[in-house]
Amino acid sequence: MAELDGRELIRAQYAFAQDNLEGTAAKCPPELLAKTIEGSLTNPFGATWAHAVITQDLLLVGWLQGREPVYHAGGWRGKTGFELPDSPVVTREWAEALRVDAGGLRGYAADVRAAVDGYLADAPAEALLEEVSFGPQPRTKLWMHGTLGVWHVTTHQGELAALLGLEGMRGQLL
Repeated sequence: MAELDGRELIRAQYAFAQDNLEGTAAKCPPELLAKTIEGSLTNPFGATWAHAVITQDLLLVGWLQGREPVYHAGGWRGKTGFELPDSPVVTREWAEALRVDAGGLRGYAADVRAAVDGYLADAPAEALLEEVSFGPQPRTKLWMHGTLGVWHVTTHQGELAALLGLEGMRGQLL
């Protein structure tokens, strides 16, 4: 049996999380991207999807890799339907005002995915084990990729699937 190291485990989980996010996003009809649910604090589908991608770009690419965010480097301004915020933290006002171009966001997400996976594939082991300040204690960059690239994305994918379910659609891929 082949040995699986932490890097390959995170890469496999990252790919699975991204595939599920993309698959769920592909099921959303354009008219539901900005829909709010009366009496709910749930963000619209498009805002939640954009937040999942923006978080990866700002934190995994920009902060952890020390690179210019993919949004700017890849020329995504004007193609996604939104300006890149300074922070991935979502406010209700931002979420309700956001108008997403699904095709542009899908392309931007693919570029972010490639940047994150490329880093995970090529970064020296010592770089992935470098600790950064996050929350109450330092965490390794590899841990950060597992948390922000896998867990965070997966929780929002589930949220998006639930929003589709409220519309009578099947949100999960399986």
